Amino acid sequence: MLRFRYRHDAEFAQGYLHEVGIPARVLSDDAGGVDPGMGFLWGAVLTVPARDLDRSAEVLRNAGILGED
Repeated sequence: MLRFRYRHDAEFAQGYLHEVGIPARVLSDDAGGVDPGMGFLWGAVLTVPARDLDRSAEVLRNAGILGED
């Protein structure tokens, strides 16, 4: 899992990973779309297959999308 403060940041990273062939999914609690503001409280998580986690983090760091831990 890769954590982001805002859903739109996670969605941007998701699109970038898809472009390089890594499947990813954004998870963010927004009450099923009823309360999008909830996402600002909890942020978002980008999930990738475990086998791709290290590569995903490296790709996103190299692109300047993900900061150093």
